[in-house]
Amino acid sequence: MDANRLSLDACGYRAEETLGRPFWETGWWSRFPESQEKIKAATPRVADGIPYREVLEYGWGDGSTRLVDFALYPIVDDHGEVFCLHPTGVDITDHKRAEENYRSLAERLEAEVRARTIELENRNADVLRQSELLRDFSRRLLQTQDEERRHIARELHDSAGQTLTVLSMSLMQLVQKAAEHGPELAAEAEQIEEFVQQLQQEIRTTSYLLHPPLLDESGLYSALNWYVQGLVERSNLDIELNISEDFGRLQRDMELAVFRLVQECLTNIHRHSGSKTATIRIARDAEGVTVAVHDRGKGMPAEKLAEIQAGGSGVGTRGMRERVRQFKGEMKIDSSSKGTNIKFILPIPEMSSPSSTKNIQPFQAAV
Repeated sequence: MDANRLSLDACGYRAEETLGRPFWETGWWSRFPESQEKIKAATPRVADGIPYREVLEYGWGDGSTRLVDFALYPIVDDHGEVFCLHPTGVDITDHKRAEENYRSLAERLEAEVRARTIELENRNADVLRQSELLRDFSRRLLQTQDEERRHIARELHDSAGQTLTVLSMSLMQLVQKAAEHGPELAAEAEQIEEFVQQLQQEIRTTSYLLHPPLLDESGLYSALNWYVQGLVERSNLDIELNISEDFGRLQRDMELAVFRLVQECLTNIHRHSGSKTATIRIARDAEGVTVAVHDRGKGMPAEKLAEIQAGGSGVGTRGMRERVRQFKGEMKIDSSSKGTNIKFILPIPEMSSPSSTKNIQPFQAAV
């Protein structure tokens, strides 16, 4: 009766509500027909010695619905005969509610994670689309820039160059006449004619730097040798160029890209590195072209190098990276106080015919 009293007090029932009734008809189960039927059906089996255990709904005296881990055990005597049944139970309502709350929270979190994942995937897709558009824009910008350089070079050569040629010829005639009729003017006329020739040479050089005709006519070997020779004379930079004379031809766009990469590297060395020397090595095999440029300058600050390696930095570096990306290539930069090394690896999209340039003479007019 002590245990029963504790159970009655805990659940809010009186003894007269339970005494004299079958267990399944007491207040705990009166509002739960399914639980009643299960206990009623299990009782004969327990009386035969088979224990019963199940989570059931039951009620308290205050009308609340609860859950109980209910068990009904057979109690046997010394002879092994069942002489009574012992019901017991542990209220697991709070535990089940906590489980349900946890499950509900987990489902909400999972739903939020799924929604957030979809949102991030959409954003990533949008970023990729924008990145692709930016790359396409950069590629088109470089192409437009190269075409504009080619156009300006042609205009300088064909228009301004021809005009200066005519002016130079006229000045030469003027010098001859001045020597005959106005000797005091001859020296000044000769000086003006020298200025015109110098200007003509500078315009021709500028035209060829914008777009060297040797690149279209003969390929990288001749164009790079001409460019390096001219830069050595203009800058006093000691440049070592290693490229095989039978390097052969590449696609027009790739030849232009390699030329611009070398040009940009040498420009940076001349302007920023403080190095007196530069080494360029260009090689090719069946898979691609490798361009390596080395100087012995002061190197880059660690912060600047990290920024470049992370894909940032100035227009020149971004332009080189975009030219490399156009061919799905790689650009590697290492720098220290002993100098800077830049390496470009460009896969060859299609096999180019390795026509030799052995017999082509370097073009000297623009040097």
